Amino acid sequence: MKYKKYLLGLLLIVSGMTACNKQLDSLLVNPNAPGLSTADVDLYLNDIQINFNSFYSQASDFGGQLARQQYWGSGGNLYANNYSPASFDGLWTTAYAGILNNAQAMIPLAQAQFKYTESGIARVLSAYTLGTLVDQFGDVPYSKAEQGAANTTPSVDPGASSYAVVQTLLDSAIADFNKSGATIPSSVDLFYSGSKAKWIALANTLKLKYYLQVRLVDNTVAAKIQALVTANNLITTPAQDFVFQYSKTLSPDSRHPHYAADYVNSGGVGEYLSNYFIWKVAAEKYGGAVNLPTTAAAPTTGDPRLRYYFYRQQTNYANANQQSLPCFTNYSSAIYPAWYPAVPAATPFCVVGKGYWGRDHGDNSGAPPDGAYRTGWGVYPAGGEFDYSQAKPVSLGLGSGGNGISPIWLSSFTAFLEAEAALVLGTTGAGTPAALLTSGVTQSINKVVGFPAAIGYVNTSIPANALASATQITNYITLVNGLYTAATTTSAQLDVIESEYAIALWGNGVEAYNNLRRTGSPQNVQLAVTTPAPGIFMRSFFYPSVFVNRNSNAPAQKTPGTAANKVFWDNNPDNFIK
Repeated sequence: MKYKKYLLGLLLIVSGMTACNKQLDSLLVNPNAPGLSTADVDLYLNDIQINFNSFYSQASDFGGQLARQQYWGSGGNLYANNYSPASFDGLWTTAYAGILNNAQAMIPLAQAQFKYTESGIARVLSAYTLGTLVDQFGDVPYSKAEQGAANTTPSVDPGASSYAVVQTLLDSAIADFNKSGATIPSSVDLFYSGSKAKWIALANTLKLKYYLQVRLVDNTVAAKIQALVTANNLITTPAQDFVFQYSKTLSPDSRHPHYAADYVNSGGVGEYLSNYFIWKVAAEKYGGAVNLPTTAAAPTTGDPRLRYYFYRQQTNYANANQQSLPCFTNYSSAIYPAWYPAVPAATPFCVVGKGYWGRDHGDNSGAPPDGAYRTGWGVYPAGGEFDYSQAKPVSLGLGSGGNGISPIWLSSFTAFLEAEAALVLGTTGAGTPAALLTSGVTQSINKVVGFPAAIGYVNTSIPANALASATQITNYITLVNGLYTAATTTSAQLDVIESEYAIALWGNGVEAYNNLRRTGSPQNVQLAVTTPAPGIFMRSFFYPSVFVNRNSNAPAQKTPGTAANKVFWDNNPDNFIK
């Protein structure tokens, strides 16, 4: 009997413990497998923003190389061979796993917690990411993507459909920013410190950007662009600029990536700049000769941004020889095409002048021992050194230490877009094309000239007369205005606008690549210095290997060297760009 009472009591205790455990189960969280509901919205957003800048930086480099803003040619002398599908794996993975997937998971949480600014930011960054994926690859997955186990092999959406989603995301973001909700801590917003007004201006500006991008294939966008111009809630002042700010921190490395590549102690600059782009800034408007006044007097001519954009380790070619710069002593047509340097428009061959040491578009002749002579990124936008003809070797920490910016969207860019729209679509209200061109050039110069002070760069060795002067700025703007006035056709006028836009875009290859494919300008882009000819220009990139090799519903890989690989908004002729 005692045994039965003991057993009954034990069963009651166990039963009570089980019931208690069941009540506590809902309070238990496995630290090794936290649920989505426990995720921190602000930490999610931080990860999205960091990944977004990484995505932008990669996309900018790829676009900048083909747009002749940066050097292209290290991987081969044919467009089709210079990249492989694996080249784009990092860009693709960052976009889908680091941005779009995280945003899709975070937005419902933010909405439930009334954190509408966070959800709005996630929508804007998602819109830019999706639009850029279309611009660089064409048709990409979206509607069936980011579904987890429910669909591990999403098919692609037509590019035009994805562009419609981009506009919807931006509209939804604006709606979020206009809601009342929890205030975002300024430290969480890495771009605008919690300013809803600036995010709304950015969203509207991106709407303008993507509408103008499809103007060749959509005759309804003129009215939509006009509405945005009339509403005038766009990025039009430097205080609204959409940039990512780097720091000087070396570990973990949060410096500008091109500063990190160029300013090292291991023997000089680690990458080449584009001879064509340097020439376009330094020499094109001055008869092909570099216009770099001495520092004996305040400069009165030349592009005021030149010394800010590029840093020279030498000011002449005393170190150029058969080993360090083979093209300098070898003009054989067997190695370099016979038409250089005569066309187009006397673009540079091998050297630009006054010690600027870059590389021609497509030159894949191998890297000689010239790291100590190469021109590197300057103080703008990479946070490097200001060039006052000091000819000092690069070193770790030289200049501003790498606290530059990613110039994702600047007020000057808006002015150039509005100038294009006013010229080719007839939009009104923002100004004439000529006035908007002047505004874009002026804002770009002011941004660059004021940049050292903005990032706290101090170098007491710089002579005052090496800095851009008010007279130089005025003379440069007058020169550009004269070029526009002298242009007698819409095509020629657009070329002036887009050429100045290209110069202002230093550090932003995303827009440079888009603009070149949409407008064909600058019309005098340097042709590839390759033998044989480089083949058909890449109007979009290969699909990444992580997509085509792992997804049974992915389209067939693009065929190298064919003219069919255009994005949906590009209806220009096949040989539109060389």
